[in-house]
Amino acid sequence: MAAAFRAASRVLHPFAKRNSWNQTRDQLHWRWQSTAAVQKAKPQIQPEKRKPKTGILMLNMGGPETLEDVHEFLQRLFLDRDLMTLPVQNQLGPFIAKRRTPKIQEQYRRIGGGSPIKKWTETQGEGMVKLLNEMSPESAPHKYYIGFRYVHPLTEEAIEEMEKDGIERAIAFTQYPQYSCSTTGSSLNAIYRYYHQKGEKPKMKWSTIDRWPTHPLLIQCFADHIKKELDLFPPDKRKEAVILFSAHSLPMSVVNRGDPYPQEVGATVQKVMEKLGHCNPYRLVWQSKVGPMAWLGPQTDDTIKGLCQRGKKNILLVPIAFTSDHIETLYELDIEYAQVLANECGVENIRRAESLNGNPLFAKALADLVCSHLKSNEVCSKQLTLSCPLCVNPTCRNTKSFFTSQAL
Repeated sequence: MAAAFRAASRVLHPFAKRNSWNQTRDQLHWRWQSTAAVQKAKPQIQPEKRKPKTGILMLNMGGPETLEDVHEFLQRLFLDRDLMTLPVQNQLGPFIAKRRTPKIQEQYRRIGGGSPIKKWTETQGEGMVKLLNEMSPESAPHKYYIGFRYVHPLTEEAIEEMEKDGIERAIAFTQYPQYSCSTTGSSLNAIYRYYHQKGEKPKMKWSTIDRWPTHPLLIQCFADHIKKELDLFPPDKRKEAVILFSAHSLPMSVVNRGDPYPQEVGATVQKVMEKLGHCNPYRLVWQSKVGPMAWLGPQTDDTIKGLCQRGKKNILLVPIAFTSDHIETLYELDIEYAQVLANECGVENIRRAESLNGNPLFAKALADLVCSHLKSNEVCSKQLTLSCPLCVNPTCRNTKSFFTSQAL
């Protein structure tokens, strides 16, 4: 799940103390350099020799590319009623965004000056489309589009571009492998609202890949990255290292409405450990809790503390609900937990599995998902047709009707 709640959490959650921890410095320095290089890379223009036939809209939260983008990002986030409900939200949302901007800018400054999520999405999209044109010539040419919720290119802007390009077949492809109403649900609602507010029917035929938590190639990617990182532990500590699969938490009020996110994250973890032959002890933990209300737990930071108190001081962090680096991996996991907290707790060895980012196998996973979806001729998964039993958002039902009424 894209971790929009993490930015919201900064409203009430103070910074962890700054510290420098030698054990992970080289690893983190490499990641930050990689992030900066990705951000500064010259944008590549997709070659379009023929008019695109099939458009794949890659849906995600997005992240500010520069420090100047942070305020606008936060303002859109705090105004999203699909993500959170605040009293007098039209007034309170902008106020919170303005107040939080300086501190969030400092976090982005410490990870290279901005989020690399757009450039990684471009890399993944380019790899996916190249493979798709070979795998599915009948639906070619394919073109990917990026639709972010809180930064440009916005979902609505991407839809306009797709309509202008004359796309015949449009696929709303969530980049959150595990579905939540607050992430994928919000992005799909944005598509429905775009057409509803315009009072027009789409010229394109829409369908959606709304979840893919156990896709075999996704599981293989995670397993490969975990094995690579485990091999870097001291040989005598490797087998005892505890794997902590860390995903963004949710308020229990959302979970108790019937949001499927926890069970889908759990399914991913189970498949990954099966692929690894249950080589190490592991736990599924949750990060970014905020405020006094109950959230899904145990929390990642509390788990690290608890393990250390019980003599388990070799830890591998795995971002299991993210497919590319962003502030939750580069700042929260790499700095707050792997530097500051680990140093305070006396951790011996702590590492973080690399995000999927530019892994060619991950591009193949994306292409396979789209190719299989096209051949299935289905508009959505069976799960999407079922609203949360205690859903309180009428837009969700309208969105489900929008997609299920599409005639492919």
